[in-house]
Amino acid sequence: MTTFFNNLNDSEFRKHFLFLSFFMLFFLALRIIQGDFRLADSEDYFATAELLKSGEYFSSSTDFGMATLLTKRPFLYPILILFPGFSNDLVIVLLQTLLGFLNIYLTLELFKKLGGKSFLLVTALVLLTPSIFIYTHLVMTEALVMTLSLLMALQLTGKLDSKKTFRIQLIGIVLVFLKPAFYLFPIVSLLFFLFYFVRTKTFHFSVFLPLLLTIGYMGFNKERTGYFHFSSMQNINLIDYNLYLFKAQKEGAEAANQWRDSVYLQVEKLPTFEQQSEFLATEGKKAIQENLIPYSVFHFYGAVRGSIDPGRFDLMTLVEKYDPNQGFLNMLSTAGLKKTISNFFEYKYFWIILILIPIFFATLFKWALLFRHLWQRKKRIDFAGTFLVIFIAYAILITGPVNASRYMMPLQGILIAYAVISWESYRAKKSSTKQ
Repeated sequence: MTTFFNNLNDSEFRKHFLFLSFFMLFFLALRIIQGDFRLADSEDYFATAELLKSGEYFSSSTDFGMATLLTKRPFLYPILILFPGFSNDLVIVLLQTLLGFLNIYLTLELFKKLGGKSFLLVTALVLLTPSIFIYTHLVMTEALVMTLSLLMALQLTGKLDSKKTFRIQLIGIVLVFLKPAFYLFPIVSLLFFLFYFVRTKTFHFSVFLPLLLTIGYMGFNKERTGYFHFSSMQNINLIDYNLYLFKAQKEGAEAANQWRDSVYLQVEKLPTFEQQSEFLATEGKKAIQENLIPYSVFHFYGAVRGSIDPGRFDLMTLVEKYDPNQGFLNMLSTAGLKKTISNFFEYKYFWIILILIPIFFATLFKWALLFRHLWQRKKRIDFAGTFLVIFIAYAILITGPVNASRYMMPLQGILIAYAVISWESYRAKKSSTKQ
């Protein structure tokens, strides 16, 4: 709390915090005018909240549709959106706006804690990352994940100790039960900390907690549905997105549709959710094994490509209820580059394309500076810095070919803070060379 007031008493810190907070309110006003606070995924959270409210969430089902819904989204965010008043989108978004203010504060605090001075450049890069504002005002988990990511980064400044290790595990647990994509991260985290303990001759039992709770939740899902898994999103992402996009690029959209339809026709013939899920997982693994190298390249390329997505879809949510299948990255994966570019210039909201140009170059600027920072510190990266790099790499790579600015939004505060630190280092080095 002392740090909080000290930061706000810093005139430079306070000025930029208030300026960016104004823009958070400005984007809130745009969202209220637009009037739609939900994306397609938002409906899943409300459906899960309905199950929790009625008590059905704790029931059992082997029906494919019901079991898929029961396990699709972890319970944490649906519980949180129940508190401000069930189905009251505006109240939920207003509360998330408070989180938005916190995220701005944490970004500036991280930058200051790293020794940064150029708050103006931080502010400019935040403004050139509109996804930070846009997803704060949608009923989605991104704002919360951003808060947790920034808290994680703050724990990873300086050297690790037992208190920081414990806090990192708590953050990891919340991430797992907030966003299914993080359910494998406890394994990565445990392996890292076991190595860290061997090297430092220390130990903290808390490093086992995220994995134990994840396994416990998977056991709970087995009790409910008969299938040991964390989320039905695992198979949905595998079949409906990752492999579908891979086959669409390799064989064409028609062949990809036929493959996906044939898989689900076989699924319908199986009697239980357990058999249906095992079949989907087996089909997915078989398709990957048959194309191991091409698919691995496709997955990696998609993850990296998405990390520089300027976010046309994000801006589109401010003007109309947008079809995600018409997003730039989706068109690029299914229709090819030539047709995508043609569609791009026939786009009815051409002004959005103009806005995306500086956003795209700002994104490249951030990544270039971040890689420079890593290169400059390659011999000095400590355990805390290594874990942060692993965390960011996991968050990017796990998304694969569906990666886009939305999935990158929670990492933006970290990327901006470290990018500007790199810029300051570059300027200082250049200035000393001239002297």
